[in-house]
Amino acid sequence: MALSDQEIKTIVEKLRTEYREGAKQSPKIFDAKGFEDRYIQTLKHRGNLDNFLKDEVDFLEKIKTKHKELTERRNASKGETINRILDEQEEKLSKYQRVDFHPLARPEMRYFYGAMTAFADTDLPVLIHIFRGTPEYSAFQDSISMIERVGVTKRGMPSLRISEHIKALLDANGNQSTMERDSQNILKEVCIALAGLRKTALECVEKNRVSDRMTVQVSDRDYPKASEAYKNLLFGIALEKIIVKAENIIRDFRMSDLVGLDAK
Repeated sequence: MALSDQEIKTIVEKLRTEYREGAKQSPKIFDAKGFEDRYIQTLKHRGNLDNFLKDEVDFLEKIKTKHKELTERRNASKGETINRILDEQEEKLSKYQRVDFHPLARPEMRYFYGAMTAFADTDLPVLIHIFRGTPEYSAFQDSISMIERVGVTKRGMPSLRISEHIKALLDANGNQSTMERDSQNILKEVCIALAGLRKTALECVEKNRVSDRMTVQVSDRDYPKASEAYKNLLFGIALEKIIVKAENIIRDFRMSDLVGLDAK
């Protein structure tokens, strides 16, 4: 039985709507103009509209199936790419100790906490030893305070900044955006402090404000890791090691652009 005029109108409008919606995602596949041209030609040559619309409905279903397959393939490829990037990033960070301070914490933040506790235990005491009591020490104080807030732990408890982060994770109540925001804030705050420390240390070396004869003599009892890594090194050589360590952390945690590490 032939379609009524109203049925034809309804089917044509439905086809137009589906082409229009599909074109928002893939205009090449959902060629709305192509459909309109075929429809006009059928009307112009008085073709069989029933057969035309049946063919068009079948054709559109094939297009939708093809688009779905392409979308699924593309999403799978994106997922593989993202997973590969995450795996490569975690491999790069695996040279740092991973501190699993909370189940909700991102893997990157666990490695960053490990990196900063190591810096606070091994490198920061040497920097303080070199500059304490000198006019240059005040230029380091803000950076030192920020690094200590995230890297210094007492009696096995998380550092001050990590304790704040744990509270932020819990207060977020599962909101991933809020959790991510605080993670990024920590990375930015601390990497800016590391960049400031690096810049000041470089200036001190370049302007000969560091003794070229004195060697590092930190307490074995108070700072065993710092003593093991730096004892008896000339101040200048020790500072160069600290500068490189700060640069590596900034780069490994993808903060070099933000802090202007490579700016000319």
